[in-house]
Amino acid sequence: MSLLTKKSIYGLMAIFELYKQRNSSNPMQLRDISTYTGIPRNYLEQIFIELKKADLIVSIRGAKGGYRITNNKNDIKIKEIISVLDGEIRSVKERTNNPVFDLFFSDCDKKLVDIFDKPLSSLEEYELTLSKQVNYSI
Repeated sequence: MSLLTKKSIYGLMAIFELYKQRNSSNPMQLRDISTYTGIPRNYLEQIFIELKKADLIVSIRGAKGGYRITNNKNDIKIKEIISVLDGEIRSVKERTNNPVFDLFFSDCDKKLVDIFDKPLSSLEEYELTLSKQVNYSI
């Protein structure tokens, strides 16, 4: 059982690429995002349609066009991206007929929301950890 769908995972990966380019004057083109992340371009287009509707990203038309994170979003929460692509984060969508389990699953849901309540910038910590682990010497 997977908590996140491939759609959410791809959405997180793509928006993180845009996030890393937030200080660049040039928007990122879809083909570059697809290349860097390994996400199929046609699937990425579908994901970006939803992210644009939610005002998390904007598209810029023209020869030097592409995508950027929306200017009014200083730091998008990971749960915002997941919610747009997959809906509310929940461990169990149904209620049981057992109050013990209903309380348990409610507690699980609160903890899940807390886990994904991190800003996109927190992923930079993981990138830094990875860069420290991958140290090539000649």
